[in-house]
Amino acid sequence: MTTPKVKQDQGHGGCCCTGKSTVSTNEHEAGIDRPESLPLQQLRVKGAHCGGCVKNIEQTLRSVAGVSEVSMDLATGIASVVGIVEPNDLIEALDRVGFPAAAIN
Repeated sequence: MTTPKVKQDQGHGGCCCTGKSTVSTNEHEAGIDRPESLPLQQLRVKGAHCGGCVKNIEQTLRSVAGVSEVSMDLATGIASVVGIVEPNDLIEALDRVGFPAAAIN
């Protein structure tokens, strides 16, 4: 007799959902070197549970035209984006991949 296989929910993008992060929201500590001429925008992102989610979010944000640097902090749910880009373009890109977001003013 064989045991039926149960598909486990792997979250967004096939992540492992371990929920561990030690990334800082400080742009220098997060590895973002921002030229003064480029604006920094921050988004509160919902639905990220692990490093796989963070990777998916960062890749999605990098794919938006005008983005130079991206860093996502899993612990706070804040994504920092450097570049000349409209916040709504970032929010829409994340929404398409299942991560609702809002600009932080």
